[in-house]
Amino acid sequence: MKKKLFTFFLFSALLFAKEYLLLFSGNKELSSKELYSVLDLHKPYFYEFYVDEPVIEFKNIELTMQALKDYYKSKGFYHTNISYLKDKNSITLLIEENNPIIVKSVTFISNLDISKKIPFKEGEIFSADKFTQSKKDIKLIYANSHFCNASLDAKAWIDIEQNFAYLAYEVMQNKRCYFGNIEIIPTKNIDADILKSLIYFEEGEPFSTNKITRSYESLYGYEGISKSIINTNIKKNNRVDISINTIENEKPVRFMAGLGASSDEGVMFFLGIKHRNFLGNLKSLGAETRVTQIKQTIKTNFDMPLINRNFIGFEVGYENEDFITFKEERIFADLFLKQKVSFYTTFKESILFDKAKTYDINDETLFPKSSLFVVSPKLEWNYDTRDKILDPRSGYFINSQISGSVKSAVSDASYYKFKLNGGYILPINDYIVGLKATFGTLSISDGYIPSSYRFFAGGMYSNRAYGYRKLGPTDDKNNPIGSDSIIETTAEVRFNIYKDLRGVLFSDTTFLGNDSTPNYDNGYYSAGFGLRYNTPVGPIAIDAGFDIENPMKQYAIHFHIGELF
Repeated sequence: MKKKLFTFFLFSALLFAKEYLLLFSGNKELSSKELYSVLDLHKPYFYEFYVDEPVIEFKNIELTMQALKDYYKSKGFYHTNISYLKDKNSITLLIEENNPIIVKSVTFISNLDISKKIPFKEGEIFSADKFTQSKKDIKLIYANSHFCNASLDAKAWIDIEQNFAYLAYEVMQNKRCYFGNIEIIPTKNIDADILKSLIYFEEGEPFSTNKITRSYESLYGYEGISKSIINTNIKKNNRVDISINTIENEKPVRFMAGLGASSDEGVMFFLGIKHRNFLGNLKSLGAETRVTQIKQTIKTNFDMPLINRNFIGFEVGYENEDFITFKEERIFADLFLKQKVSFYTTFKESILFDKAKTYDINDETLFPKSSLFVVSPKLEWNYDTRDKILDPRSGYFINSQISGSVKSAVSDASYYKFKLNGGYILPINDYIVGLKATFGTLSISDGYIPSSYRFFAGGMYSNRAYGYRKLGPTDDKNNPIGSDSIIETTAEVRFNIYKDLRGVLFSDTTFLGNDSTPNYDNGYYSAGFGLRYNTPVGPIAIDAGFDIENPMKQYAIHFHIGELF
């Protein structure tokens, strides 16, 4: 009898421990992916064929349904009903969302304009999550305007019988605040002066949480730091004392390896090692190799932070690259000094030592076989306000570079090269408009420079109706030879299609020339479309570009990760 009872209880335990596939039915306003996320379950992306589908134990079904009801309520659906249907292998949650709470009125009293941080309009669905976030955003507006003690009274009256919400915001800004005493606690291998040079506020300056956020981003920009905490203490005299506590990375040596592909360079393999706090004070020393179908690189680099947000360093390496019309190998060394004037602005001064050999040439008249040594001072200015690098939604950037040399015993050419690149990303309702322009000019007054210094157009970062470096003048074998000047413009409209899938419409224009300015009588005009699929590492992108004058003959397809700008 005892053996039978034991077998029965064991069977019951196994029965209730069985896991069922979890499915949703009837949900319209909230996606299944969002509901899985609420339950801390991961619905695999289409490419994650190796990941199991989300499952649930039957004993947890009641708690699961209650959690989803609470979540629906936070999204404005106060009358949602959820039941379940169980079969042999799966449990399907049957969701009746019913009528949501609708915003009936929104009022606010504020000395500052907070309208853009109130995410509600009359007639929209009320969301408790959005309401809570709006209060944080409004406080942040005042904090960034130097009012650390602003008082916010925000209320949401919910009428569950009429399904209406009435919202009211009132803000008292109080007195302006200023940064007070700043205490920076050094670590074993990082001095306080170095840490101080990475923050963007000083004692006596008007208080701003934006400066604190930028300081966090600056600190975490160094891999030698694993954690940094900026504590604020508001005093009665509206002074905000700051203390910064930083923890070093316990494993400063990092090994890196990667495998990828793009339409420009083909299959890519990457391998590297980096010490992220070499001899302390966030100095970094690394070595890496990157091999693609058209370019092979091996290099080592060193970077050393100084006080006042200055940096010095060097990069030394070897490259071998196929330009179709010729091949080029080089040994190079780049010594630089960099100043981060603000979070957005960077200046860089460097000297490039470049020993380049041109070989395997299709036309030696256009590209003479040569072995050159050029020493080029270079100045670079960069201003970038984009909110993200791989997937920006707003902001703009400007980058300018000028380099040159004088023919002498240590340099084989007198030349100068200038390149200016800028872009603007603007959100308009549910769309994102992106505009970009590039200008480049190259002039040689004496001697010879490596052929790769010329401008080569075409590809995913250029004119997308053409393959990589396949646009512009060609030799008698129809291979690209490059140009001395270039102007390129791009216009994009990005929009949502469905869930994580987005689309883009674009137009690219290119002008090239063999003088200091391009020939505007002969332009290359293209248009096309693309798709973006959001992933944790950035959007996977594919673009198809077509030459406007001959779209059926001249077109190209490009794939990459991340937006192009």
